Amino acid sequence: MRKIGEISAIILLLSLSRLAISIPNMEPIGAAALFGGALLSSRYLKFIIPILALFVGDLIIAMLAPSYSAHLFSVTFVAVYISFLITVLIGKRMIGAKPKMKNIIGAGVLSTVVFFLITNFAAWADPIHGFYSKDLPGLLQCYAMGLAFTKGNFLSSFFFNSLISNVGFSVLVFSLYSAYQRAVSPSQEAVL
Repeated sequence: MRKIGEISAIILLLSLSRLAISIPNMEPIGAAALFGGALLSSRYLKFIIPILALFVGDLIIAMLAPSYSAHLFSVTFVAVYISFLITVLIGKRMIGAKPKMKNIIGAGVLSTVVFFLITNFAAWADPIHGFYSKDLPGLLQCYAMGLAFTKGNFLSSFFFNSLISNVGFSVLVFSLYSAYQRAVSPSQEAVL
């Protein structure tokens, strides 16, 4: 039970840390989903805890920034949560209970691509907030805008920020948790 409490606390902390980060898509929430998917042993809790942590963070952000409230429960909101559930599954399948660095990095990359494809498709399909034409050129334009969102600079795109944060925060959280486990139980074998 202690391990579930520790992992849940880390996931909640990662979710709430979004409140301190102001760079678009540069958030540790993808790492939280991968972490929960990999290390929570309960088939149900590995999905429930990260989703609840994401939702609590979203509610707090909506209270602090009322303009964010318009986003809650929109088509893109649902797409983010679907992407998040898939990210949990990626953590379960690719990383598992004995994390290896190459698997953590691969899962971070794959979860970024999945998030990009699903959320940009939802932004294109959104009947209320969408502003892309509902045809193939409109969909391609939507994906292009997601790749190079700010003045064509790849280093400031939503995709690049997501990639860096998913991989970087995942490597960080798994490494820190592994170091913590070794400090608490020195006889435990290293998992990274």
